[in-house]
Amino acid sequence: MLRKFEVKNYKNFKEKISVDFTNVHDYRYNEYCVKNDLISKMIIYGKNAEGKSNLGSAIFDMINDVQMSRNPYFYRNDQRLFKNANAKDSDLVEFFYSFQFDDDIVNYEYKKKDAYNTVFERLSLNDQTVFYYDLENEEQDFSNLGVINANELNWEEFFESSNDDTESTRPTALRYIIYNTVQKDGSIIYKLTQFIKGIRYTSSLNANMRFHFPFDEYFEEQEELDKFEKFLNDYGVKCKLVMLDQPDGKKELYFDYAKPLHFASNLSSGTLALTRFYIQYLIRSKPTFVFMDEFDAFYHYELSEKMVELLEKEFDCQVVLTSHNTDLLSNSIMRPDCFMILSNGKLTPICEATNRELRQGHNLEKLYKNGEFNV
Repeated sequence: MLRKFEVKNYKNFKEKISVDFTNVHDYRYNEYCVKNDLISKMIIYGKNAEGKSNLGSAIFDMINDVQMSRNPYFYRNDQRLFKNANAKDSDLVEFFYSFQFDDDIVNYEYKKKDAYNTVFERLSLNDQTVFYYDLENEEQDFSNLGVINANELNWEEFFESSNDDTESTRPTALRYIIYNTVQKDGSIIYKLTQFIKGIRYTSSLNANMRFHFPFDEYFEEQEELDKFEKFLNDYGVKCKLVMLDQPDGKKELYFDYAKPLHFASNLSSGTLALTRFYIQYLIRSKPTFVFMDEFDAFYHYELSEKMVELLEKEFDCQVVLTSHNTDLLSNSIMRPDCFMILSNGKLTPICEATNRELRQGHNLEKLYKNGEFNV
């Protein structure tokens, strides 16, 4: 699980901002929001342009580096938009991740000159440095790589490839280790790799975009089609579905009316968002960490609450949501240490934004709208 994340000089975050999942308070209700003494479910509020979307794309930066790819759906990490506009040319964009795997604490930090070029990395296991390098100060230490079964790697080759001007992206040492060592199931690098691969980021900016891949194949089996139909009906879209043969021999999904309607061509924004959610999170690989930016931008308020309940009860992973829907700001949904306010480059749990002792009976939405939380 992710214990803590920090970023500095990234987009609108000139100063360091932290997301601290260890900051758990002593609330005795909605305990499913906490797992292994870490916050497992979180909702972030904040005015427009405070950086909620940027925070999600910052967390996702690590998976871009490990995979050496720039998914167009995460264009917010484009080279031109990466570093804070007020940062000096010499300032580096700094990232810090702290993970917890059983009894082990893994810290990984890196610094970049721009979106593609990493000039500093450090990996630590239980406060012991595993490897470290700083290209700008010409320092490095790879003497402790044996603890992760990586002491046979050719680091001269790594730095030669890193300095190759023909490469548009400098590979990270972590990626070099992941793809060039054999790791046993249960090893720290294996656990870290599996966690990174399971990070998912969804933004309302692309939630209503049409599908760019053939999704109909997921529902060719009647059992899978029935499950999807039930999901849509359970979450407010009353419909019947059918797969129909096409002239090219393939099958495509339709709404089952007297005159069938092509599914993908006749979706409302809300139904499209629900379909994307179903395919990405309930069919594809199981996530380890989910960041959903303005997850309910196309949802009715009742559907928003049902989706939060689904994420809380059925997703055995950390989930971070951003929203402007204050109906969700309720002790019946989460608890005060899981509701965050992003303001002026700082993320604050509402229980630390007031001198009042927040209790289960308080109307958190009313307090928020009345200006109770000083951030």
